[in-house]
Amino acid sequence: MGVVNASSIKLVCFGQDTIIIDAAIHRFHGRLSRLPNYATDYKINPMNHTLQAIETIEVHISSDDVKLTHSVNESYTISINEYSSLVVIESENVFGALYALETLGQLLEFGWLDGEGDDAVYVIRNIPIGIEDFPRYEYRGLLIDTSRHFLPLDLILANLDAMLMNKINVLHWHMTDSQSFPYLIESMPELAVKGAYHPKMVYTRKDIQRVIHEAYLRGIRVIPEVDMPGHTQSIAASRPDLMSCCPHPSDPLDPTNPKVYDFIRDIYQDLRNVFVDDFVHVGGDEVDLSCWDNSKDIVHWRQQHNISSSVGLFELFETQLLEIVEKVGRTPIVWQEVFNLNLTLTATTIIDVWKGFDTKTMSDATRRGFKVILSGCWYLDHLTLDWQNFYSCNPSNFTGRTDLLLGGHASMWGEHVDASNFISRIYPRVSAMAERLWTGDISIAKENVRQRISDFRCRMVQQGFAAQPIGPGFCAHEVPYQSCKTGDRIPSTTLQLEL
Repeated sequence: MGVVNASSIKLVCFGQDTIIIDAAIHRFHGRLSRLPNYATDYKINPMNHTLQAIETIEVHISSDDVKLTHSVNESYTISINEYSSLVVIESENVFGALYALETLGQLLEFGWLDGEGDDAVYVIRNIPIGIEDFPRYEYRGLLIDTSRHFLPLDLILANLDAMLMNKINVLHWHMTDSQSFPYLIESMPELAVKGAYHPKMVYTRKDIQRVIHEAYLRGIRVIPEVDMPGHTQSIAASRPDLMSCCPHPSDPLDPTNPKVYDFIRDIYQDLRNVFVDDFVHVGGDEVDLSCWDNSKDIVHWRQQHNISSSVGLFELFETQLLEIVEKVGRTPIVWQEVFNLNLTLTATTIIDVWKGFDTKTMSDATRRGFKVILSGCWYLDHLTLDWQNFYSCNPSNFTGRTDLLLGGHASMWGEHVDASNFISRIYPRVSAMAERLWTGDISIAKENVRQRISDFRCRMVQQGFAAQPIGPGFCAHEVPYQSCKTGDRIPSTTLQLEL
C-alpha cells in the first residue's frame, strides 16, 4: 500500500512550465490539507499493511501547445510501481495532466495523522497501478443560467473547481433571457442598466475575463449564449424599437426591422472580443411564432416580401444571424427547433437536442451531416430525475451517425436556483452524467456505480462543496451547518403561543 505524506510530497513537472501547471500543483496541495472530521481518531496503519512511501509525483508533458480547443487531447497515463517511491504521470499536453491529477486525487484516501505531529498521511490501495485514460466524448458541459437568478461571481468561480473534479470541460453560460440582462456590454451599457435586476447584479468585461481565465487554468472552455430571437423580453426595457408589437413591444425580436441585425452585429462583435472559444450558442428555442402572425405591421411586411408564413420569417432571421456569426469567425450552436423547422443552416452549425432523448432529431441531424450535442437527458431543474436517471442515458443509443455526436451537457435552469442551492441542485447528479460522457458505454464502468457516486460525493463534500446525498449514510467530512449568529436568534423565553 502506498503512503503519501501531505506536507512532504513533491510534485515535479517535465516538459511544461506554465501557470496552468503551477495552479494545478497549488490546488493539489490544497486538497490534501482538507482533513476529515475526527481525524485524530484514525489509527495508524490499522491493518498492518506493508507500506511503500511515495515521495514524488512526476508529470511528463510531451507537447508545449497550451491552446484549449474542442479537439484538444485529454488523455493521460498514471503509473505506480510496487516498490517505487514515484508516481509517474504522462500526457501529450497540459490538459490531460490536469485530469490525471484529478484521478490521482481520487486514488488518495485519508489514512491517519502521523505519529510525530499533525501531518496528514494518505494511502493508495492496490499498488502497483497502471491507468490509461481518455474521454469517450469531447464535449462534456454544464449550462448555468444567470438571467432567471443572478449568480454571484465567486460562486461561478468556485463551481469551476467542482467542474474540474467531475472532468466537465465546457461551461455553457446562458447569460441573458426574458427575466434579466446582466451582461454589461461596453458599447451598449443600457441593456444591462435597464435590463438587470439591479445595477450591481451585472457581469462586466473584467468579470467575464476572470471567469474565462480561471476556467482555462482548469481546462474548461466557456461558451456564451445570448438567446435570440425569443427569450428577449429583457431587451425591451432599453430597446423597445427592436421588439415585435403583438400589440405591445415584446419578444420575439422583429425580424423585419433592419435595426435588429445591426444590434445583433454589435452583440456578436462584443462576444468575439470578450470570449475566446470558437463555439457560440445562438439560441433559437421556444420562439412565439404566433406573435408575428398577430402583428399587422409584420404580416404586411411579410406579404410585400412574398414570405408565406411566420416560419419563413424565422428562416430570414436565422439566415442573417448565422451569417453574422460566420463573419466573426465562430461556430454556431442552435437549439433543436431551428433544425426541426427545417430552416437553412450553415454546414458547421451544431444542433443542441434538448427535448428529452430525442433520438429522431439526433438521427435525422447526423444523417444530414450536422454535429449534435445532447442535453435533453440531463435537465437539473427536473427534480424527479435522480442520478440514476442521469446515468441510465446512453447518448450513443440512436440510429444515426454516432461519430457526429460531440457529447452533451447538463442544464441548470435558474427559475428556482440561486446561490443558496446552486451546488446541491447540481452535484452529484451531474457527476453521473460526467462519468457517462467520460467512459461511454463500457460495461465494467457500470459496476458498483452507486457506491462510486456516493464516495465521489463525499470527496466533493470534503473539498468544501455542499453536494447533496444520494441516500442514507454519512461522509467522513460532513457539510457544516451555516447558522445565523447566536445573537440574532430569538430567545425561546420570549416566544409565546397564542391558543
